[in-house]
Amino acid sequence: MKSMFLTMFQKAVPLVCVLALTACGGAKKATTAEIPAQPAYAKTDLVVGTGETVVAGDLATVNYTGYLYDSTKPNSRGAQFETGSRSFAAGTGAVLPGTNYTLLGWDQGVPGMKVGGKANLVMPYNLAYGVHEYTSPQNVKVPVYTPVVFEVEVVSLKKASPSAAVQILKEVAGTGAPVEYSKTLVVKYTGWLYDATKPENKGTQFDTSTDGTFTFVLGGGIKGWDSALLGMKVGGKRTVQIPPQLAYGSAGVSSTDSAGVTTVKIPPNAELIFDIELVGVK
Repeated sequence: MKSMFLTMFQKAVPLVCVLALTACGGAKKATTAEIPAQPAYAKTDLVVGTGETVVAGDLATVNYTGYLYDSTKPNSRGAQFETGSRSFAAGTGAVLPGTNYTLLGWDQGVPGMKVGGKANLVMPYNLAYGVHEYTSPQNVKVPVYTPVVFEVEVVSLKKASPSAAVQILKEVAGTGAPVEYSKTLVVKYTGWLYDATKPENKGTQFDTSTDGTFTFVLGGGIKGWDSALLGMKVGGKRTVQIPPQLAYGSAGVSSTDSAGVTTVKIPPNAELIFDIELVGVK
């Protein structure tokens, strides 16, 4: 598999961890079921809120109702399978508290909403419960490969870091001359989605390269990496926090397979955490 940084540096490295859906409770994984036709992801604002805007990393509390997808019904809402209230780190790919699954459709849809806002989210199976049969707290089953629809209302949020600059959270000094732009660097790194609920704010790991073979030209990647590495010396290590506007912004990172199914790896407007070690300069 290719590194998240292939589009930046045109170099392939193993992708150790991408955002993946996991089984919930006693969920049963599908092995032979055929994948039915899927709707495209769609977000419709029902009520535009007037409070603060949710950005990736914020701890958002939402009221929600889930429905099986039915294109013949208003807002594509078929049978209701779940309703409740939940707090989660929006836009981070985090496992929802109290469960062992991730709803990537929420990660795409909730960032950008304002407190008091309400939206209708149409989610194909890969942005919902994936290849697992899900049983809701109301004991209603959602079959494998099933698209769903959620009505979500943002009722409150706890803001994540407001910084618009790269923050150096930890540093171990290296030796020699500090690196400059246009130099080819050899680095080891691991990247996580920012999650205010996790230790050191390290949420879901989305990429790593720790064999000391990854190279790139300083100034040729995302702006946040330029800021993070400029001035480092060989042997130095930094843990940095990169805001979305210096990372992948509103586009995020996703891939589409041969069947036309899109998987989100870095949600739009996601803040990132990196551990970086400068191995060498060429």
